[in-house]
Amino acid sequence: MIVKGTTSGSIRSVAIDIAGTLTAFTLYNKSGGAIVANVGVGITGSYEYKMFNFNLAAAGTASSSVYQETNLTIPVGAQIILVTSGSTDYVIQID
Repeated sequence: MIVKGTTSGSIRSVAIDIAGTLTAFTLYNKSGGAIVANVGVGITGSYEYKMFNFNLAAAGTASSSVYQETNLTIPVGAQIILVTSGSTDYVIQID
């Protein structure tokens, strides 16, 4: 399954009802300045299992995007979490 969109703030997916794996994601900073972006898996009211943290340069520069492969398990009831400090395009691959 691929989840994609644009956000400027934070999003949580709906709770996953079948265990899966977060296999990869891409983030692209659309803002005019540098931003911080975090991607992870967690359960509402609980803790985050794993967070990936990135500093992305302004849109149009060499370091304004990131592609990350991962093998992060998503347990039943967990959510994908994305928190950014600016406008960000995202593509998340879940198997």
